[in-house]
Amino acid sequence: MGREFLEIIFLCGVVLQAHLRTYYVQYYNSARKENFFTKKEKIFLGLVFIGFYLLPIFYIFTTWFAAIDYTLPNWTGIPATALFVFGIWLFFRSHADLGKYWSPGLELKEDHQLVKTGVFTHIRHPMYASFIAIAIAQLFMLQNWLVGPSFLLSALPLYLNRVNREEKQLISRFGAEYRDYMKETGRIFPREEIVKEFIYSRLPEKIREKVKGQ
Repeated sequence: MGREFLEIIFLCGVVLQAHLRTYYVQYYNSARKENFFTKKEKIFLGLVFIGFYLLPIFYIFTTWFAAIDYTLPNWTGIPATALFVFGIWLFFRSHADLGKYWSPGLELKEDHQLVKTGVFTHIRHPMYASFIAIAIAQLFMLQNWLVGPSFLLSALPLYLNRVNREEKQLISRFGAEYRDYMKETGRIFPREEIVKEFIYSRLPEKIREKVKGQ
């Protein structure tokens, strides 16, 4: 895939992701204006905005950063695009499966229920997993030493700041139920035994018999 084609796909994904997030904020009216995010979170979210929206858009529509471009083989665009589309889909499903319990910040509703279905069946934080998928894809789709890794580097502080606090909050609310859920799932990737079972179930029957016999 050519560089220009990858940039168009990426730009479409950025627009779609922004539309999805705006829709859920408005639909569930979760984004309270006062004191919703801490000052640190606002800084981290600002970095994410720069890394995923601002820098890529400037890169696509200007030649400001062209001097530090790198070039990858065209074939890398195929798995990168697949990973990018998967990341956008996972981002959408994370919102849809949480439904009314979704919030842009660390917020638990009064009637909050622990969601363990859909994309939450095997991983506890599919939203962060979607960020990782999109960020890795960006390295291959926007082939520039500044813009390529910009989302990965900007999202990392947000993840590190939030994920442990979020899990402590959920343990405090749901107690043993959430601890049991933690034992059954991975944080942002499925547990090893789940991955093995998934791969095994999709092998041809003859190969499954050989593997089982070993």
